[in-house]
Amino acid sequence: MNRLIPLPLIVGLIMVASARASAADPVDTAPVMPLAFEAKAEGEIARMAALVYSATQHQARYLLDLIHPWQDDASLRLLTDSRSEEHWIRPNTGTVQGLCFLYRFGPYDERVVGLSRTELISQAILPMIRYLTTTHLTGTRPTSDGKPWGDAWQSAHWAQMLGRGAWWVWDDLPDDVRRQVRRVVAHEADRIAKTEPPHRIQHDTKAEENAWNAQILSVAVLLMPEDARRAGWESAFQRWVFSSFLRPADASSERIVDGRTVAEQFTGANIYDDFTLENHGFVHPDYMTTFSLSLGCALDYTLTGRKPPEALLYNTAGIYENLKWFLLPDGGFVYPSGQDWTLFRHPGWIHVHILQAVYGRDPDAWQLAGRSLAAMEKMQARNPSGAIFSEGEFFFPSTQTDRLGSMACDWLVLQTAGEIADRFQQRLGIRRLDAGKLILHRTETMVNSFSWGAKVMAQPTPLAMDRIVSPDQRNGIGQVRLTGSRFALPIEVREVSVENGDDWFEARLILDHGRAVRAELRFRSDPDGEWTMHEKLVALDDVVAAEIATGLIGILNNPHWIYEKGRREIAIDGRTHVVPAAAGRELDAAAARIAIDRSLVIRIDPPTTIRYAGGSGPERGRVTDRLYLNYLGPDRPLKKGQVVSEYTAVVRRAEMADAER
Repeated sequence: MNRLIPLPLIVGLIMVASARASAADPVDTAPVMPLAFEAKAEGEIARMAALVYSATQHQARYLLDLIHPWQDDASLRLLTDSRSEEHWIRPNTGTVQGLCFLYRFGPYDERVVGLSRTELISQAILPMIRYLTTTHLTGTRPTSDGKPWGDAWQSAHWAQMLGRGAWWVWDDLPDDVRRQVRRVVAHEADRIAKTEPPHRIQHDTKAEENAWNAQILSVAVLLMPEDARRAGWESAFQRWVFSSFLRPADASSERIVDGRTVAEQFTGANIYDDFTLENHGFVHPDYMTTFSLSLGCALDYTLTGRKPPEALLYNTAGIYENLKWFLLPDGGFVYPSGQDWTLFRHPGWIHVHILQAVYGRDPDAWQLAGRSLAAMEKMQARNPSGAIFSEGEFFFPSTQTDRLGSMACDWLVLQTAGEIADRFQQRLGIRRLDAGKLILHRTETMVNSFSWGAKVMAQPTPLAMDRIVSPDQRNGIGQVRLTGSRFALPIEVREVSVENGDDWFEARLILDHGRAVRAELRFRSDPDGEWTMHEKLVALDDVVAAEIATGLIGILNNPHWIYEKGRREIAIDGRTHVVPAAAGRELDAAAARIAIDRSLVIRIDPPTTIRYAGGSGPERGRVTDRLYLNYLGPDRPLKKGQVVSEYTAVVRRAEMADAER
């Protein structure tokens, strides 16, 4: 029986088909922006580029072993399980970008990678791109969780990796893949272009999000330079980039950037006036590196002979200067307010330093890039598979794949670099950041820090390849737990004051552990790096303490980290105890002098009972043992007004202690 189709429905179907055709046909035949590339690195730049390329090939070999057919369609391939969210899309787009780079550029060695270039594109790149475009909102099928990916808080970031990788290998992509990639990129770019950049300073900056969203707009122009939307994408790109790292003071700035005053372009602030930045509820050095997301787009302009917008570098020098004060000899950071990500993120900072060396013309950046690269070489050398990170050093699913994509960009930036300024200057003295509420004191042997903002912390950190101290967010404070409870009492700050000179600081702090114990604390950093901790505990009420464990210094003790030995030697008043990494061993002892690996020496007056609690496994990508300089328990009755304990501890590097004797 014939069924009549309503005329409005027929008209609607024709309009949809026509719209799709009109949107698709011009894009199908239009060229991409020409890629003008010539490898011209020489001397030290070429040497660093060669190391980066070698690391990229080895990392690719490791990741290629993880690629497998999609369970719903064996002709398509992916690295992860098939799901629509970040941890299952981002690793795949990052891998695609890195593999496309290797296919298109550099002295490729199939003996290292494990596939010829022909096999790389046929067996990995094309089936992975087809999986990603098929399961996007603009595609034809959902992922295996029943949902397509796209229109998510970070999906523009994932799509830009896919699009940039495709641009690099465009000449060797089939027509259907080109159409599909363009469709994905245009969809995500249009969404961002129509949205206003958000802003927030406290707790959760929007700097990182704005920077990663900007990238898709740059990639859209690369893939569709003749599209009618290009002008809108370019305008939105400059707006999103510029919005990322604005300070409150920029609201009245008359400085000219990209032809207009900063004040005219001001839409809101994402960082403090002292160039610190908060994320996850505290000042976070890792997120201060995220200007690399937007600044990395300068490469798109370099490879196409265009002048990058000035907005790409706006405020990055001030942020980067702060980062130099956080940096340690091994290429990692000191974390005055703690670290809730993994600690050993050294390979990620290579990208930050190279961008600042090449585009920011920063004279310190070249040596800092070398530090991080040296750490990455050692990390990768541990693993025959080619993987950079070892088990237990990471928990974020994109950790390994992000490095592949960023190293690809690093090599290209180095190949297009001009002269590099290399005049490194060690930061020594005081860096006080009142908006971020932290202070650092760098000496020749130590970097001592105090944070009095969202996280209250005080810690001494040796300036050595083995940093020893773990950035536990209770460092300097510790904990009090009452009988009958499994949890430490919350901390409430009552008073805080910080004084400093050019080469010293002193912090005084009064805080309460719940309503049970008041701590009167003093932390002082002297010109020679000596760190003094004074603590007096007074009972606020009649309570029974199950545990008083204060004066905490977190101690790193990792089984495989490149600058550690897989154990710690703890000398307590001359008697040495060996604590293997991740063994969970505990030591309780009366102590007047403690030495950690004959490197970090602590003197306590009067002597206290200390506890060394070894970690049993990785927490947030590292193993932390906890040294409590004042340990009292169990079930200790306290009377209101009672002085529970009082002591002074002096922490020094071993060289200082030896010279004293």
